[in-house]
Amino acid sequence: MKCARFYAPGDLRIEDVPIPEIGAEEILIKVAGCGVCHSDLHIIQGELPLPRTPIILGHEVGGYVEKVGKNVEGVTEGEKVLVYGGWGCGTCNVCIRGEEQLCNVLGWLGIGVDGGYAEYLKIPSRRYLVPIKKLDPATSSPLADAGLTAYRAVRKACEGLPLSETVVIIGIGGLGQFGVQFAKLRGYRVVAVDVSKRKLEIAKKLGADLALNPVEGELLNIISEFTDGKGAGAVIDFVGTNETLRDATSFLGKCGRLVLVGIGGGQASIFWNPALPPEVSYTTVYWGSLTELREVIALAEEGKLSLIVERISFDGLLQAFERMKKGDLEGRAVLCPDL
Repeated sequence: MKCARFYAPGDLRIEDVPIPEIGAEEILIKVAGCGVCHSDLHIIQGELPLPRTPIILGHEVGGYVEKVGKNVEGVTEGEKVLVYGGWGCGTCNVCIRGEEQLCNVLGWLGIGVDGGYAEYLKIPSRRYLVPIKKLDPATSSPLADAGLTAYRAVRKACEGLPLSETVVIIGIGGLGQFGVQFAKLRGYRVVAVDVSKRKLEIAKKLGADLALNPVEGELLNIISEFTDGKGAGAVIDFVGTNETLRDATSFLGKCGRLVLVGIGGGQASIFWNPALPPEVSYTTVYWGSLTELREVIALAEEGKLSLIVERISFDGLLQAFERMKKGDLEGRAVLCPDL
């Protein structure tokens, strides 16, 4: 089968490897699409070291059940599925409570085990498959990370937050576009922040009440006026650079929450300071749970989410990463092996 394997920083190769053999408890998936994630760009650039190489990257997978092991029940060949990629040990405390993605990052699909930039993918257990009905498995594949991570980020940011508060979304890329939608579905006023005029236009179409470019105005004053001087109830940073984190902390109001999703290498100084609003809080997000993925898929099946997707072939994968570096991708590129 054809695949994209990572060997070392700057060395991602399109090559042929044997189709995986499956055991009695395993399932083989024919990949219809695999979302191209910014975290994979960090890996290719050497910013996120992996436990072993070479390895097939890719962790946002949708496809069809190709073959099932002899002991697998409840899965039929030809079934449309999305793949949950936050694989854990299954027995520790976080796994038992249903947060398997928190167990061990090095067990994640496309991080510690071969992923979905391939024609076929081996799955160790049926519990990692979520059936889909109305959705196309290729174009809906970004729900498995971009949608899931954004959903968890908004849930964390908005838990118990009064609907009178404002949510600021920084970074309107593949994840931020979902963030805008989830915050609006919860009933909040949403401020979108990005340096791209086109992505701000997309944010407005997705429901953002205000779309701001930090290079075109004084964001702090504009957001203060928009919130009647209260500041934001929550800020979700899908970028994570020094600049975006500095802005994020400045936008917070009393008891405001900063949720960091982006892995841009930035640092934020959050400490007791009389100049800061009282009782601000900060947390991070590591992907999402299987239960949350099922909730995301349910929303998409109901037609409540817009997915902005560009299908690409193996020949266009490296170019897609170059475009990602430049910020030229409007939504999510999806590698479709059949193209």
